[in-house]
Amino acid sequence: MPHPEGETFEFREFTLRVVRHQQAIADRLGINLTDFKCLGILHRRGALTPKELIEEMGVSPAAMTAIIDRLEQSGFAKRKREGPDRRSFTVHAREESDKEIAKLYQSLQAAAIKLNTAYSEQELRLIFGYLQKAGNVLNDATSKLLRRPLDKS
Repeated sequence: MPHPEGETFEFREFTLRVVRHQQAIADRLGINLTDFKCLGILHRRGALTPKELIEEMGVSPAAMTAIIDRLEQSGFAKRKREGPDRRSFTVHAREESDKEIAKLYQSLQAAAIKLNTAYSEQELRLIFGYLQKAGNVLNDATSKLLRRPLDKS
């Protein structure tokens, strides 16, 4: 919906900028973007089983095994066996990886804090509410894409 002055918020452009930032961090860490996404999920959700990660990531079991292997080899995550079944395990992000990534987000965090000072508390509540709803819209759109094949017509 257009803004009263004719401006619109371009979700597509914004998400491209987000992905570019994520790619820059992944590059600094020496891992690919998919592995960085998985590591971010582990940081936010805590230890998960491969099946839970598959559901979160929307990848095949074989792809998830490769992601976990690469994260473990790069030192960002580790497997932890659960119970007597050697096949049963959870994947944990290493605490050091969260600290390393937090350092890479410092400049963005500082810029966001500076940006926020230009707005009143009431304006920020409105903006943050909008961003929360925009995140929900993005999640819904992503879920729809993951559930059905791409229409190539």
